[in-house]
Amino acid sequence: MDDEMQQVEALIEAHADEPDVVAKLRELQDAIQRQRDAQKSLDKVTDDMASAGGDDVMKALGVDEVFRGPRGDLGFQKWGVRSREGVDGEELVFLLEKGGSDTITGRGVPLADGSWVAEGSTAYFMDAARHHQVFRAWLADPAHAATARGLVDGTVAVRYILATSPGDGTVDVKDLVLNPAYLDWTWVPS
Repeated sequence: MDDEMQQVEALIEAHADEPDVVAKLRELQDAIQRQRDAQKSLDKVTDDMASAGGDDVMKALGVDEVFRGPRGDLGFQKWGVRSREGVDGEELVFLLEKGGSDTITGRGVPLADGSWVAEGSTAYFMDAARHHQVFRAWLADPAHAATARGLVDGTVAVRYILATSPGDGTVDVKDLVLNPAYLDWTWVPS
């Protein structure tokens, strides 16, 4: 039980001999729970909207096959390979999806090593890529050896995109800038 509900429970105990007050406090508890349930529903809907918007972004960019990580992964949820128009080689497109009240936080996020960095930063992205088991397995697959080599030697471009749905029926899309000086793919199997 969280602080808010504990406070109401404490009031109920304090006013146990006042049935009208206890009844009102129970109504308050019910209202708190309904609000929380509604927020969870809104968060799910906006997460689904961000995911659908992310699918649309990948499709619009010409990413033929989109690979997905487990829902709730930090760093990115989808990635795919596309041919770069007018340029030899390919591009790996990574998509970070946020819905509802789930936005990029300004306070930073912890990395696997315990340090803190800005969410959406190059360090955040590299940590997510390095520790994303589904992505690592994909890179280790011999069918993707050329892409893995291209990340290491710099011939495969990398794009990082944020898709957010604030809950009003829209999906906002923006590129997150990756600093090439801090893209470290030395951990990628070759």
